[in-house]
Amino acid sequence: MSYSAQIDSGWLRRFFLRLRFWQPLHPFSGRFGSKDDYLAWFEKVPTPTLRKTAGHWQACVAAPTMTGPQSFRFFGVERTLSDNRGWHWKPWGENWLYNLHAFDDLVADQAEARTDWHLGLITNWTVANPPGKGVGWESDCLSRRIVNWIRWDLSHQKLNEVAKRSLVVQTLYLRQHLIPKLSSTYPTASGKALLFAGAFFEGTEADHWRKTGLELVRDAVQSAAHRRRDAHYVHDLAVVEDLLDLVQLSKIYPGLLPLTDVAKFQAFAVERLSRIENIGDRSAPVTGEHPVFFASPAVASLRGYAGSLA
Repeated sequence: MSYSAQIDSGWLRRFFLRLRFWQPLHPFSGRFGSKDDYLAWFEKVPTPTLRKTAGHWQACVAAPTMTGPQSFRFFGVERTLSDNRGWHWKPWGENWLYNLHAFDDLVADQAEARTDWHLGLITNWTVANPPGKGVGWESDCLSRRIVNWIRWDLSHQKLNEVAKRSLVVQTLYLRQHLIPKLSSTYPTASGKALLFAGAFFEGTEADHWRKTGLELVRDAVQSAAHRRRDAHYVHDLAVVEDLLDLVQLSKIYPGLLPLTDVAKFQAFAVERLSRIENIGDRSAPVTGEHPVFFASPAVASLRGYAGSLA
């Protein structure tokens, strides 16, 4: 066998993707060493301009994960974030912490009743998690948190100035650390986050995020289309939810996403949802060297969500 035939095709794909999306590092990509610098980035971020919307976000049905102002329940395990060290407390487990940093409760059922909890939690996260430090800046939960914060603001208009600037930093960090962190478990997550941020904010930087995000989602959908019908159930649930969210995003920001792409995303999501319904509901997480598992809406909830966007 020739040397070239032994080269791992996955490595080659990552290499060319790295070249395709490479960009110079931004000053926010580093870490701050001093405790006094936890908000040192704030003055370096211009006041972001938000794009005008044509409606409010309507969340898909999902179970709450917060049980108190600082209490959470993931994987059947309830814990309390008693101080800032909890954000990084490794004995709680990597997946539990990923879910803690993801902020899914912001768009869960009856989220408006927990608005005060959410406001406090966002402020606490921003103070306790300087740029690039800890699991909260890993691409899977970083992408999910960016989307959740934006969906929450599109529902309630509650993000304050610090949180909006933090969103800019988080998106810059995701964009700059994109290729080494591409996820196989959540293939559309990073692209979706860049599309959300690129729609939520105005400006040249936001336009770049949106362009990159669209390319990533297109690639992920093309890859997902070639998988076996009964494979990667959790992947498919995540892809369906992500694509339906992008369909709704196109309604909130009319004309911002190409209509041909939106139509393809919607058709793919509906078709894949039908396949999922045919093979039955499975709840087992994807396993691997570094498994990451976030709760997906029930299949019935996704079907209702898809119907509301038709």
